[in-house]
Amino acid sequence: MTKKTGLLTGLLIGLFCFLLSTIPAFAATESITPPEMQQLINQQAEQTVVVEQPPSLAMDHIADVTYNLARDVHKLANGNLLICRVGAWMPGITEVDQQGKVVWSYYGIQANSARGLANGNILVADSGAPGAPYVPRVVELNRDGKIVWEYTLPSLAQAPRYAERLTNGNTLVVLPFEVREVTPQKKVLWQYGLGKPAQPNQAGALLRPVRAHRLENGNTMIVDRGTYKNGKVLEVTPAKKVVWQLRAETKPAVSKENQKLPVLVEPLDALRMADGSTLVTDKKQDLLLTVDAQGQIRQAKSWAGLYKAAPVTDLWSAEPLTDGNVAIAATMVSGRSRTAEIIGDTMKVVWEK
Repeated sequence: MTKKTGLLTGLLIGLFCFLLSTIPAFAATESITPPEMQQLINQQAEQTVVVEQPPSLAMDHIADVTYNLARDVHKLANGNLLICRVGAWMPGITEVDQQGKVVWSYYGIQANSARGLANGNILVADSGAPGAPYVPRVVELNRDGKIVWEYTLPSLAQAPRYAERLTNGNTLVVLPFEVREVTPQKKVLWQYGLGKPAQPNQAGALLRPVRAHRLENGNTMIVDRGTYKNGKVLEVTPAKKVVWQLRAETKPAVSKENQKLPVLVEPLDALRMADGSTLVTDKKQDLLLTVDAQGQIRQAKSWAGLYKAAPVTDLWSAEPLTDGNVAIAATMVSGRSRTAEIIGDTMKVVWEK
């Protein structure tokens, strides 16, 4: 190698080494994050990820049987749950305490509803089906399992869906197409509904009533599930005049601001509150609606988050309680029944006016 060639080679090697030494510095310069961006990254890292929690439960009872289902649940004055279980095998009524222990039971009855009475007895709307004894009736049972009062219906086509004892001693009974008030002597004192299938818009018609409650003002609140998005909740006077109602809507309402508003789809139960508002539960939407005296929905709460941990195939009843809670009876995908009292304050508010 000549001296000239060696000098050139040395220069090239030196230039190559210099370039290699500058690459890391250049790369480091390019990877520097602007202060504003770094501040934003730090703020995002400090933010807590909010995970939506399911509603809290005051009581939760999951049955260990799959051969029948919980058709209805009612919270008694002592805090226990009264559960109606129907089916072809071992239908009956069970009272479950807050620890999930069965403290009272009565079997051999297809109860659509059961309500505790002031005298300690249980008033039952017995559909008579889908299994024996095939006799539709309303019965009052004492704690020894003895029938102390009975109102029998002529056929399964008139199987009672609900019954409650009134302060005057009469019994309010919900039948497939009507609501009637019956005296202890089994005389029909008052009636609303046509007593037979009718067109949805036919005056005085009830399509599928499921609940009826006598109000303090003497009127009767009736919950009609309807057939397809034509359910309603109505308040009827003794003269059979409708003075308040909330009707299901076929499509969601939209506000002037193009906001989707809650509507009623399929009511299950209703409760008139002391302030004049009404709590209504919706089967299809898993919602508790608060409705004002003008029949306008003011708030909608959802308990749907409860099903994330234990999915259900059907919701059979949802009873609003005076403290804003909701008692539900449902069948889970496993076939087991779940009855629970959902704490209202922990439900998700999905709309509020």
